[in-house]
Amino acid sequence: MQGKWIEKLIASLLVLFLFCYVGFQASRYFDAPVKTETVYSYTVSQTISAEGLVFRDEMVLTETGSGIQSCLYDDGERVLVGQPVVEYLSSAAGGGNRSRLRQTEWEISMLEEAQNTSLSHFFNAEALGRDIKQQLGYLVEMSASRRFDAVETLRPTLVSLLNKRQIATGKERSFQRRIDSLTRELESLRSTSGQDVNMVVKAPVSGYFAKSIDGLESLLPLEIARTADLEEMLELLDNPPVRRTQPGSGRIVTSQNWYVAAKVEKYDVQWVREGQTLTLQFENTPGFPATVSRVLASNERDEAVLVLHCNYVDDDTINLRQAPVKLMFSQYTGLRVDTAFLRFHNGERGVYVLENNVVRFKKLDPIYEEAGFLLSAQPVDPYDSTTLRQYDQIITKGTDLEDGKIIE
Repeated sequence: MQGKWIEKLIASLLVLFLFCYVGFQASRYFDAPVKTETVYSYTVSQTISAEGLVFRDEMVLTETGSGIQSCLYDDGERVLVGQPVVEYLSSAAGGGNRSRLRQTEWEISMLEEAQNTSLSHFFNAEALGRDIKQQLGYLVEMSASRRFDAVETLRPTLVSLLNKRQIATGKERSFQRRIDSLTRELESLRSTSGQDVNMVVKAPVSGYFAKSIDGLESLLPLEIARTADLEEMLELLDNPPVRRTQPGSGRIVTSQNWYVAAKVEKYDVQWVREGQTLTLQFENTPGFPATVSRVLASNERDEAVLVLHCNYVDDDTINLRQAPVKLMFSQYTGLRVDTAFLRFHNGERGVYVLENNVVRFKKLDPIYEEAGFLLSAQPVDPYDSTTLRQYDQIITKGTDLEDGKIIE
């Protein structure tokens, strides 16, 4: 009997000890002088969908002729003032002759340049090899991004470099025999195809050729994008000009610079600043770079307008006017810190962290901020103990905090 009583006493004491221990630990947790949370890396990627309106300086080719229209340049190609850009032919067969004539002229110019050292900025096989590899690299990039239509733009440079390398390495001493043969063919083509041309339209200014005309060429110039205020821009985006039917042979975009205006929610872009870079992507087109030119906003409006500057001209972008667009801002990766935990020490913004029961102030290196939190860059120096690092314990609750204070 006495043995059982002792066992019960020991069991009761063990239970009492357990309750006391749990109660002590719970009181330490709930009555702790500070509370902490671990800092982790976080990535922000901002993409905003909007309706975009494009502004350009452009000139309509008002001249038209009779017969079949034949454009000598593709959309987005650079043309110089006075160059023929459109021909009107008396028959469809003449179009093939004119195309072959232009191809022959181009091939002759490529061969003459290759064997004329005075036209080369260098005539060294090794240097030419590096340039060829660079062009092939561009070709791979275009294929990977599925920009197959843009591959053609590499052809003149690549062909020229290959021809020059043939001469530089001695594989070809001269292209004169081929040039003479092409020249004879060119003379024949000129005599026969010239009879098929009813009219030639020349570029009145230098710029970028486009075949289509939408009737808005004179209504949405660059000046509006550069100077219009918020109310004027919102009115344009909500009620764009009516497209007008306008005859012509195409148009010349006179500046490489153009703008996209996009209406967005003001609170979605309160972190956007002028000069910020981003990627624009319209439907069925690859992304291309742009820069924030203007941020139009007011306290009286929930809508804002971003005016984005672009200078990327090709066959995909030159015909854009009004279409849905994605505004893809850069990704930011850093240490996430809630703004509620920010503190100031000796004029610097940072946080208090707990290291081995000692309070330490650590400064921040902000790379991105928005309502509620910011991202701080991870310090590059592995011995930097003054800047916040991943896995530090930020003090989220505590009073009378100061650098060097010991927490019992």
